[in-house]
Amino acid sequence: MKLTHWLVAGVVASTSLYAQQAAAQNIEMRYSTLYSKLKQNVKEGHDDVKLALFLLNQQDGSVCQIHKGSMRKDEHYEELEIPANNELTVPIDSNLRQANPDVTYVIDDGITCDVSMQVIAKQDYGTSIQQVEVAKLVPQMNQLLSDLGGMFSGWFMPDVEGVVVHFDSGDTKVIELSSLAEGETVTFSHPAVKITPWVPRS
Repeated sequence: MKLTHWLVAGVVASTSLYAQQAAAQNIEMRYSTLYSKLKQNVKEGHDDVKLALFLLNQQDGSVCQIHKGSMRKDEHYEELEIPANNELTVPIDSNLRQANPDVTYVIDDGITCDVSMQVIAKQDYGTSIQQVEVAKLVPQMNQLLSDLGGMFSGWFMPDVEGVVVHFDSGDTKVIELSSLAEGETVTFSHPAVKITPWVPRS
């Protein structure tokens, strides 16, 4: 089985208009689709990492900008807060799971975006990360990926052995846990925007 931290699923898009009459489209899905993935974030054992969902542009892999998000079920309507990194966030609630509202995200028209998920560190590390922090993230990333993979994941999924630091420019830096000295601090010339697992290629 090919290992990937990005799981892609097609979504349905329909053309509409958002504020100021700019051309846009709606990305529509059911709450249960998001809940089935994000419920992993409330489990114990990986307090410093989480599963994050994004919309990725099929053409270049960039994160699609979300202009608005909402949930609707009959007469009930709620706006969703969209974070600066354009992560797809919804409240994790069993009552909402039963109601299963429609979830809509508004993005620019003329592009095709897919829902993708990735394990990321919760903390913002700025321009440096310490060896002790990497040592704390690696086993938690392994735990979350194991939870996502199910009971047989250990048979085919290699271990996380470090982290990948992502920058706004699109550049990345791999930090192998085994190459860090105890107490070492790795500094970056630009702030990190995301920290993800690093798995060595076989």
